[in-house]
Amino acid sequence: MQQLLGFRLKNIRKSKKISQEELAELMDISVTSISNIETGKRAISLKTLEKLSKVLNIKIYELFLFNNIDPKEKILEQIYSNLESKNIKNNIEKLLIIERLTTYLKDI
Repeated sequence: MQQLLGFRLKNIRKSKKISQEELAELMDISVTSISNIETGKRAISLKTLEKLSKVLNIKIYELFLFNNIDPKEKILEQIYSNLESKNIKNNIEKLLIIERLTTYLKDI
């Protein structure tokens, strides 16, 4: 559930065109904490949920609306994130990997 909540938070943050740095500043927490929440590496407290809802101008329950998350989209997002962390500089190589995986996921 942490990963779904983190994925949902990331989608909401991006839809509001807020960077991780900006959100961290508004929340008075570190960018690393925001990143860890978004990747599901860190659990989120009720206090942080309340603050997020105020900062993002949403209701807390909106962070838990997972039914709109396509599991395949989540998988692709994680794969792309992993590619970024592996420092693959060649965008064509990244796109080829993502294209192959997208084709594979369509068959699942």
